[in-house]
Amino acid sequence: MAKNLMINCASCDARNVRDENYANYEKISINCSTLLTNPEAKTIMSKLPFEINCASILDLPEGVELRSINGRSEIRSSDIPATTPYYLLVNGSLDIGSDTQKQLESCVGMRVNGSLNCPQSLYSNLKDAKINGSVNVYPDGAILLKRNAVVDKTFVLRAKKALYWSAKRMIMVDPELDVEKLRDKGARFSSKEIILAQSKAESLLDLIDEKSDIIIVPDGCAVILDDLDLDEMALRRYGKQLYIIGDVSIHGDPEVLDEISYLTIRGDARVTPELKEKFLEKLSGISGEIKEYKAKGSYLTDKVLVKINKWILDQHPKGIEVSDCAMVKIAKDVPQELIAERLHIEDCAVVKCSPEQEAAVSLIAEDIGKISTKEEKDEGQVLGEKLTSELGGIKGLLDTKVINAADYAL
Repeated sequence: MAKNLMINCASCDARNVRDENYANYEKISINCSTLLTNPEAKTIMSKLPFEINCASILDLPEGVELRSINGRSEIRSSDIPATTPYYLLVNGSLDIGSDTQKQLESCVGMRVNGSLNCPQSLYSNLKDAKINGSVNVYPDGAILLKRNAVVDKTFVLRAKKALYWSAKRMIMVDPELDVEKLRDKGARFSSKEIILAQSKAESLLDLIDEKSDIIIVPDGCAVILDDLDLDEMALRRYGKQLYIIGDVSIHGDPEVLDEISYLTIRGDARVTPELKEKFLEKLSGISGEIKEYKAKGSYLTDKVLVKINKWILDQHPKGIEVSDCAMVKIAKDVPQELIAERLHIEDCAVVKCSPEQEAAVSLIAEDIGKISTKEEKDEGQVLGEKLTSELGGIKGLLDTKVINAADYAL
């Protein structure tokens, strides 16, 4: 029999642990997000060689079922009510529908690592609710839509006599949106903010909850919920009137800006020095900062990993700017002088370089989370160290029983 036991799981139920099942192990490692225990289980585990690494511990009495959900979950009034007590663990978002009192009667508690959407009348009556994230309380009887809900001509076909609610925003800019049909069907709307096309605004206002923030954009304006490189391809896709909820990069053909007739940015903008004046002329509004690119050559943005070597910098005599990237790796073959002359790094999380390059990197880097000069280890060395530390090397691997599972019960 193996001497050691290693259990890797999302949730581990230790409430029914028995000492005779684990007494022969010299070491028992549990790596989990949530550990379920009770007083009896704690007593037994304290006598055994358990090593536990977990984010949270839940004390639940025996007989309470754990319902663990990873991702988005919904409790509906049409769900069959539980006949036994249960605890709800959600790693994601939880939507609680209206008229779900019966479905929640047997719920002795819940932990939501994410967001919770709950009817106003039920929220104060939730039992032992712990929410590690946002809580959105909505009016009773409302129909829940996506966080960024689009109300267009297709939406009208399925509309009902009801209040529609979105936790974040609704977008109503479709030129073919039939407001009169929405009115005839009795649809109403509520959200933190609602974006309206100018020609539809007046006719829609009485259908919208007064607490909602109203944003009016020109007819034909595209609402973009993402970061954007403002180039010819973007104009072909979205048009010449843009309302962008995200960051914007402008470093291409100046004629692109000439074509734009409306531009609002809810985020930061990064622009080349030669385009900044024209950009400001076109800009209707911006909520964040306007930053200038430092390099005059090429630009690399929004990458998970960027590798810079001497050949790349030799091909770009005007320089390269790297921005908004997770990691930048600089090869050892790049001399300090070339880094200082042709490279600029900004708003990146980690820059990896050699100790000899560190001074030059510090000179050309702005708003960097960390500059790392540690030598990288090859995969074999990393695996060997992991085996040594966790399992005691190859012999430890042979002596260890490993269990990988989403949920595991001792």
